[in-house]
Amino acid sequence: MAKTIAVTAASLLALVAVGYFVTLGVAKPISTDLSVIGQGKPVLVLAYENFSPAGGDALSRLRQVRSDYESRLDFVVADLGTPQGRAFANRYRLVDGQAVFLKQDGQALRVTSIPADERELRNRLESYLAAVE
Repeated sequence: MAKTIAVTAASLLALVAVGYFVTLGVAKPISTDLSVIGQGKPVLVLAYENFSPAGGDALSRLRQVRSDYESRLDFVVADLGTPQGRAFANRYRLVDGQAVFLKQDGQALRVTSIPADERELRNRLESYLAAVE
């Protein structure tokens, strides 16, 4: 009986560990490091307010496509709950859920909303990337 419990506990622990590491790889958080702007790679910065439906929905949509674009584009969140995030959003006149696409040199190309339709989001990202490549 004790051996069965030990084996079961070890199996559950292994399963939790595997799930944790898979989650880290698949659903890694989007960075809040605004210092990547102007460092040679285009950046899409989302203005995000914690617990806000607009920002949360936009963030979810970006996470769906990020893996297909992160080799060409950095994704960053300007957290409106921090002084740096608020200052950034104010500079570009962003509200929660809006984003700004910045060129490799950090200059703004376009302020935009994040489309609800994945195909439209991908089309916009491709269009913005084509304008800077």
